Amino acid sequence: MPLHEFDQRLGNRLYPAVQFATRTSPLFSEWHNRFYRGRRKVVPIEVAQWLTPLSMAIWFMDDGGADYAGLNLQTHNFELLEVERLVATMAERFRIQPRTRANKGKWIIYIAASDVGSLRSKIGPHILPELRYKLVPRRERTP
Repeated sequence: MPLHEFDQRLGNRLYPAVQFATRTSPLFSEWHNRFYRGRRKVVPIEVAQWLTPLSMAIWFMDDGGADYAGLNLQTHNFELLEVERLVATMAERFRIQPRTRANKGKWIIYIAASDVGSLRSKIGPHILPELRYKLVPRRERTP
């Protein structure tokens, strides 16, 4: 499918957006089966073996963002135990101390300002230039 470019309205602002479709492959089905139970996305116990700097960067480009002083990962669809599993895995694999944070009645992962530089050094080389702004907490951004 060719790229479909359009403007998406969020609040009172328009943001450029792009949609595309990919072909299916048995490889994608294999990964789908690892992370879905029925229609529910889950964090499998084996997640630690797959959370590399590259996979962390891809996840962050999709679900990560800057907070005022730190960074966060939107994990609202996971159960608390699953979010805690991700936090423990990130702590072990990346030598940072992320923590769970309540958000809209669910749980997200927060990376404090003291760990931003460390995480940035590990996953930054894999982040697309267009998405590097996500690794910069808002208080560090220049107007």
